[in-house]
Amino acid sequence: MQFPFSRHLLPVLLLLSMVSIMSAQTPSSSTNNTNTLAVRLIGPDGQPGPVVQSSRVVKTDAEWEKQLGPAAYRVLRAKGTEAPFCGNLLDNHKDGVYFCAGCGLPLFASSSKFNSGTGWPSFYRPFAPENITEIRDASLGMVRTEILCARCGGHLGHVFDDGPAPTHLRYCLNSVSLVFKDDAEVKKMGAEAAK
Repeated sequence: MQFPFSRHLLPVLLLLSMVSIMSAQTPSSSTNNTNTLAVRLIGPDGQPGPVVQSSRVVKTDAEWEKQLGPAAYRVLRAKGTEAPFCGNLLDNHKDGVYFCAGCGLPLFASSSKFNSGTGWPSFYRPFAPENITEIRDASLGMVRTEILCARCGGHLGHVFDDGPAPTHLRYCLNSVSLVFKDDAEVKKMGAEAAK
């Protein structure tokens, strides 16, 4: 049985399928397939420096496991979570900056740390927004926003909208994902970078 409009519909269907194939082969302008990204490192004053291009850190699972050890690997690379109230940075009240344990990118400053009562180190803003990647996480039967290190893709924790002013955000992190450096170390890093 032939429908009366089928000979007119065929060219339209062919055209639509060609457009679909061509658009699937055209890279999206939002897709970033480069090996570099824009981040902010430590500036001469210990604050975020200007935006610079940095190479992404890419390693095999075996290389990550060797570098990080089992506990940090389970969190940073396998997206695990450390137990609450157990992390070594939860009660750290020193002034300084928290860096990615995987690649050393500065992620959070102590000036934005607060006691959330959740059992994990919490911050209301990142060191530099460029240094954090946020993705939708629908695991465990709920929808959350996962935060990753922008340079190495390491899992840091999650961000929630129940934090204090001025951002009302709570970046809830795993201590094992972070390395803390005090103000003296940070300023020394900034001075070295300025040379």
